[in-house]
Amino acid sequence: MNSRTYNDRLTVIIVSFHSNQIIENLINVIEKNIKVLVIENSLDKKLKIDLEKKFENVQVIIPSKNLGNGAGINLGFSLVKTEFSLYLDVDTVPDKNMINILLENTQKIKNFSMLTPKVQNFNYGEDLYIEHNKNKKYHKMKFVTGCALLFNMVSLNEAGFFDENIFLYYEEHDLYHRCLKLGLDIYLIDDAKIIHHGSSAVNKKYNHEIHLNRNWHYCWSKFYYFKKNYGYFYGIKKTIPNFLRAFRKYLFYTVTRDKKNSLLHRAEIQGLIASYFLKKSSRRPNINT
Repeated sequence: MNSRTYNDRLTVIIVSFHSNQIIENLINVIEKNIKVLVIENSLDKKLKIDLEKKFENVQVIIPSKNLGNGAGINLGFSLVKTEFSLYLDVDTVPDKNMINILLENTQKIKNFSMLTPKVQNFNYGEDLYIEHNKNKKYHKMKFVTGCALLFNMVSLNEAGFFDENIFLYYEEHDLYHRCLKLGLDIYLIDDAKIIHHGSSAVNKKYNHEIHLNRNWHYCWSKFYYFKKNYGYFYGIKKTIPNFLRAFRKYLFYTVTRDKKNSLLHRAEIQGLIASYFLKKSSRRPNINT
């Protein structure tokens, strides 16, 4: 497929939060004639000025508040005018041919909602496959990692965007669930490759606050997802082990006066309790912008 047709078919979406140190590395990998939408959740207007000055194909959107991941991607979706959109985590490193290979497969595979490249450092267990045909280069999946997803915008509009009640974590699980219920399939593309570094997207000076936030939201969102899709008591069943493990570690680190780790596990407990009592996902990173 000729790369000159990219700008008519694809828009890239990146959600960023204090990721100034790495975001340019990702943008540099993307063809210059592909439109890139950056949703900057830190509200950093200087980043907008710098990126738009350096990259002609980049538009930085500064929302009025930190939207989180799913709602940030949704804001990007609302601005997409192309047939497909490609979401990339800011700490990913796509292979130079990845985008081309994904787009080529949009011509081969019918009735799909999402295509995803093969993440080099992710373990694809057999339980994640619906159809694992070793004679083909693409496979129908139950679950894929959400760090890189090419969306068919027609199918996405049918299934609906990400659930904006979820600030962080499990938003992709919820969308996969809805797509598969509608028969809108998700495919893993073997020849499209990407590396995901994970947990390296934010400036390191904010590490502790970011980890507190992630622990809270991982637990809140896990219960919310299972409660929404399978019922309240199933959500309790799936998250009680998280609660007990976090409580034991919280007690241990409190007794040993390790305040940093004690606070990390307390955040997990607080996230679960808030979710059990049907409180909204309210915690946000306490970082001065």
